[in-house]
Amino acid sequence: MKAALLEAVSQPLVLSEVSIPTISEQEVLVQTRTCGICGTDLHIVAGHGYIPDLPHILGHEPAGIVAAVGAEVTNVKIGDRVIPSLFFTCEDCYYCRIGRHQQCAHLKGILGVLSPGAFAEYFKAPARNVFRLPDSISFEVGGLITDAVVTAVHASRRGGLAAGSTAVVIGAGGVGLCLLQVLAASGIRLAAVDVEQAKLYAASLFASAGFLAQDATSEVHRWAGDGGVQCVFDCVGSTQSLESACSMVMNGGRVVIVGEQGDTLSLTSTAIAQRELEIVGSRNGTRQDLVESIRLVANGDVNPPIAARYKLAQINQAIQRVRDGVVGRVVVEVSE
Repeated sequence: MKAALLEAVSQPLVLSEVSIPTISEQEVLVQTRTCGICGTDLHIVAGHGYIPDLPHILGHEPAGIVAAVGAEVTNVKIGDRVIPSLFFTCEDCYYCRIGRHQQCAHLKGILGVLSPGAFAEYFKAPARNVFRLPDSISFEVGGLITDAVVTAVHASRRGGLAAGSTAVVIGAGGVGLCLLQVLAASGIRLAAVDVEQAKLYAASLFASAGFLAQDATSEVHRWAGDGGVQCVFDCVGSTQSLESACSMVMNGGRVVIVGEQGDTLSLTSTAIAQRELEIVGSRNGTRQDLVESIRLVANGDVNPPIAARYKLAQINQAIQRVRDGVVGRVVVEVSE
């Protein structure tokens, strides 16, 4: 099969012929139709964050058609339209038993991140990780459910907000725009913050206010009143965005960290204690979050925005497009 390989850090991917994955009795082989590109892919190419063995096949936002099933697989059949849950888990540890599979203590892999992914004509996954995609959802949108949408759904749950609450989303990229839609569907009053006016324009479809990052803290307080907002979702994860989030949230409020970078939060324990701040992380989503994400997209509550489409042979142009900045996701069309 054709696959785009990362052979060396900070180098372009190489389109190559590799063997089609061999599946076990409990695995599924999927013919890839589409696969989105996100910031994690850029981090891996640059050599920070996750460090897979090279050569490596990236791609963790795929959708496709079941091409083969192992002898013990009963939940899907050949020809089904499917998307995967990304975390390959032990199914036995504490986290797996309570349904928090993305925290598995004995993680076996992450599709496209630590395990071979979907910038290839086929990928494989454990059958328990594969979920049917309704006919009403296109492959390109379905693939984005596996990361952009499920991350948004899980983050919204980590926020724990009731309808009528007020929240800010920092970073109106692919995940941020999905998160705004999830929160809006839950009746949350929203503001968006970003460094780019174009992204704020896109966010205005779901948020009642939008602020450029350099002016955001004072503007958010003026907009929200009562000392700040109940929750801030940081989809950037930089020192500056984290500091802004803590400045925007009210005393006793919650900051949900979604974006991942190597930056640190320069906030004293005194400030956290005296303001009674809750600072929580949010990583991808559970399998139940994936089920909910499929429902929200099928119902029209969430529509992940797509900025551009490329063929697999154009993978490096597609990655560069993401580096240059886009409103929404870039999708790779792998096969027809």
